[in-house]
Amino acid sequence: MDSTLSTLKNQIQQKLNGIHSHEPIHYNQQLAHVLDEQNIPIQAKLACLAIDTSMSHLDSISGNNLSKNAILIGDLISAHFYTLTAEINDSAYLEAMSSAIIKVNEFKTSLHYKQLDREKIKDAILYIETIFPTITIQHFKPQSDLSGITESLTVYAAENHPAYLKEYSETELNQIFEEMNSNIKQSRGN
Repeated sequence: MDSTLSTLKNQIQQKLNGIHSHEPIHYNQQLAHVLDEQNIPIQAKLACLAIDTSMSHLDSISGNNLSKNAILIGDLISAHFYTLTAEINDSAYLEAMSSAIIKVNEFKTSLHYKQLDREKIKDAILYIETIFPTITIQHFKPQSDLSGITESLTVYAAENHPAYLKEYSETELNQIFEEMNSNIKQSRGN
């Protein structure tokens, strides 16, 4: 069986047929790994990874003078997310994910304009990095323990600072992620 990541890459590549030069698409490999470990429908895994990829792709191009194709590719991946959710045919899941997309965009705007205090920055990052898999996994497997997932996704973000945090210095981000991961470990009792 193909991994979620390789399946999504193949699907996106098919949709990009005819677009020969474009900026690279960055996929969250840790999120793909987390999703692969879940016993949930493949379409849900793909939808979760697709919306994360789309939003990350669009974050990485904002403010840069990249090609129009870069924006179109981000939109194409987003459209693929909606195609996948239509195949799932679960309005409660789509509604939860759509609400989360709105909230993620609100948090990213607040982070961009540095409108949040230190605690709210940590809360925003935690939400952004974990909400899509949290909704997806809990919706399709309600009794799942997400504590290890939260930690693995925030550790990945700490090692691969997301583009939406470009307004913050490396030092600030390292401190923020160190505090976040310490808080997560404390909440788990480690």
